[in-house]
Amino acid sequence: MTTNEGTYTAFTHETVLLLGQMIKLARIQRGMSESDLAVRANMARGMLQKIERGNMDVPVGCFFEASTLVGLKLFETDDIERLREHRARIVGKIAASG
Repeated sequence: MTTNEGTYTAFTHETVLLLGQMIKLARIQRGMSESDLAVRANMARGMLQKIERGNMDVPVGCFFEASTLVGLKLFETDDIERLREHRARIVGKIAASG
């Protein structure tokens, strides 16, 4: 499957496989070809194919970029300001914990 297969839990493998399949379905539903999405994401088509197969060796940023471009909502909001506010709250909690 991947070079890191033994490094991750079964749950992690399943979530990455699911995310890849969700990206593929969203791409297809939007009428985008692999090449269309790869160009928009500034990645090789082969990288997108790895994402859609749930390859664990793909950088997480590539999964997020593909998700964003096909309109997958991975968090409760797709508003960047709300994401920043949430991240700032988390940073504050981390600082208070340490």
